[in-house]
Amino acid sequence: MPSDSHRVAILCEFGSVNGGEHSLLALVPAIRDRGWDPVVVAPATGELAEVLAARKIEHVDFSVSDNRDNAVERLEELLERCGAGLLHANSLSMSRLSGRLARRTGRPTTGHLRDILNLSAAALDDINANRRLLAVSHATRDHHVAAGLDPDRTRVVYNGIDPAIFRNPLRPSGWLKRELKITRPGLLVATIGQIGLRKALDVLAEAATRVETDIDYVVIGERLSRKAESVVFEDAVFTRFADSAPSGRIHRLGYRRDVPEVLAEIDLLIHPARQEPLGRVLLEAAAAGRAILATDVGGTREILTDGRTAILVPADDPAAMADELARLAANPNLRTRLGTAASEQIAERFPINAAAEGLVAAWRETLAEMDASP
Repeated sequence: MPSDSHRVAILCEFGSVNGGEHSLLALVPAIRDRGWDPVVVAPATGELAEVLAARKIEHVDFSVSDNRDNAVERLEELLERCGAGLLHANSLSMSRLSGRLARRTGRPTTGHLRDILNLSAAALDDINANRRLLAVSHATRDHHVAAGLDPDRTRVVYNGIDPAIFRNPLRPSGWLKRELKITRPGLLVATIGQIGLRKALDVLAEAATRVETDIDYVVIGERLSRKAESVVFEDAVFTRFADSAPSGRIHRLGYRRDVPEVLAEIDLLIHPARQEPLGRVLLEAAAAGRAILATDVGGTREILTDGRTAILVPADDPAAMADELARLAANPNLRTRLGTAASEQIAERFPINAAAEGLVAAWRETLAEMDASP
């Protein structure tokens, strides 16, 4: 199929829908409005495939894990078949693959940097082969540029969010407490994210044992890693949460598709991460007008202002988290003030259109640069 310069293939590694996939899906309508025709290149099955079908977004089957040794060759054949004029990698790991493709074939590629990790020299070489790189925060860009990423091709494009999705709950107030059979008065607190060492649920579990206020903790997310140490970590976290009884009660909800409705029900979101490039759940909770208690790591300060739109504490400090949790639990006016200010700031600073324009601008520049090459 002849390639169309405005037909862009967007490469996703996994079939699940996490922060990076949510951020991509939120931009598709605005990308189309700007004259681009996106096709998502992703595994054939999984929640991502289901969402793409439901939203009528074109999907082409591709899985790196089928055979990593010939992934570049398979990807090149796929791009020829689908007629895409440009490839955009939606994650750090896929930016390595798109960079190898660019080096091998000369195809125009761009990559999204949605993680803060320490990369090898080989990984940096691969990623630098992309024409443009989009970091989700200055913290993310600074980390990778300091390690050797090309600063001239790396820019910051914040994720965008549609606040209306989080401000108009579809269910009547109180449904979550009824679902969880919570009858006592007290705070309803949520934490949302993968269960793993980086998201630091262990810090929240420890903090919960130090708070005497009646709190129901809602844990949304699953452990994706099958490694033995990840299983041990998860078991230890929930064992420690149990020690917060009787004042603390834990409710494990697993993966949920109704996060906007859940956010409308809670009193406080806690995000205890050890590292966070630009937490999408923070954008969502702020858009919903929820009070937020988070760790001061990565790009979090680019979203939230300590004392004005959230309360920020040091990472790995359960005592500080417990102190601020107790203060927020006792002060509903403070929670309301923080949530209102956060909602206003998110609407101003992280609009969908700005994120979409930043993304397609990188694509336009990449294609123009290719056209100008001899």
